[in-house]
Amino acid sequence: MNVIIVACILTAFASWEIVLLLHIIFGSREAAKRKVQFFEDKAIEIIFSMFSAYRGFKVRIVNHLGQELPERFIVVANHQSLLDIPIIMHIMPSGLKARFVAKQELAWGIPLISLLLRTSGHCLIKRRGDALQAVRIVTAMATRCMEEGTIPVIFPEGTRSRTGDLGAFHSAGYRKILEVEPLPILVIAVEGGWQVARLGDFFKSFGKTEYSASLLAVLPAPRNRKESLETLEKSRDLIEKSLEETRGRAAPEVVIEG
Repeated sequence: MNVIIVACILTAFASWEIVLLLHIIFGSREAAKRKVQFFEDKAIEIIFSMFSAYRGFKVRIVNHLGQELPERFIVVANHQSLLDIPIIMHIMPSGLKARFVAKQELAWGIPLISLLLRTSGHCLIKRRGDALQAVRIVTAMATRCMEEGTIPVIFPEGTRSRTGDLGAFHSAGYRKILEVEPLPILVIAVEGGWQVARLGDFFKSFGKTEYSASLLAVLPAPRNRKESLETLEKSRDLIEKSLEETRGRAAPEVVIEG
């Protein structure tokens, strides 16, 4: 059944990509921008609708904040699978749009999703590339987010955890976003995606494992580099403790790089 779900979603996305490309090529800039946002919203909707209908996929949202979210913030989260991106988009408050720092490889190969990542203001960087160019790209994304009122999201591990274990947090992209716009930090822990990150595991286990997203804390906006590193370390500590509680096992020593 999972094969059928994926085939249906990819077929729909391929058709929508053609329609969106026509709007981008032949429509006005503003009209194309509205269409991009429309299809991004529809893509998230169809992913959750089909997964829920055919495999009972549910995301358990746990809110530990005890407060309203500020108008502007940056999301810091761990990263376990490609599903983390639509899930974080899905749990954003109404009217807020998330923009991600993601790897360049996602810019091609996934019907509709790759096109949306290239055209809707997300930041795509090479995993191993020119560090200076990566800084420029992140800075441009942070500036767009500030001007458009969108929410920057960063996975400081830099890549997905194939085992669910939390990796080292890298600070360069995180600090650059905060240099452009000092923002409070919304810390989110996602859990369960690593169990379906590989295609074989997805077809075998999707819908049988719980996927959770925990909103852990809103940390004050850092005022300097020292505070940026401290809040990143605090973010990692909160995520690690959340995973520890979820799995019932001890956490390894905190690691921050950068």
